[in-house]
Amino acid sequence: MIGRNSKLGSAASINDVEEILGKRKDLTYEQQLAFDHAKKFASSKAKYETARKALEELGTLDSAAIANILSVMPKGEMALKQVLAGVKKALKDDEVSKVFDIVKKASV
Repeated sequence: MIGRNSKLGSAASINDVEEILGKRKDLTYEQQLAFDHAKKFASSKAKYETARKALEELGTLDSAAIANILSVMPKGEMALKQVLAGVKKALKDDEVSKVFDIVKKASV
């Protein structure tokens, strides 16, 4: 199984992937494709870190959910709910609104 001996221990967001692969010298074909994708869709490091810390402070999301949300950067609350459903996380409507406000600030 791929990633069985992972040292990270948590889900990697697209910004994490860009950083990790950016440090490597010789990338395989698949790694190069992943790196090109990450460069294209990763947000700025400052906005990403600010949003990640704000989402962690809410205390309602685990690291996998935060990584998925910040990788997708949903444009609406319905899209956010779909991302949360993908990680099997259900939030109340007011919590979804708080999360979406954080994501919206990070994507601007």
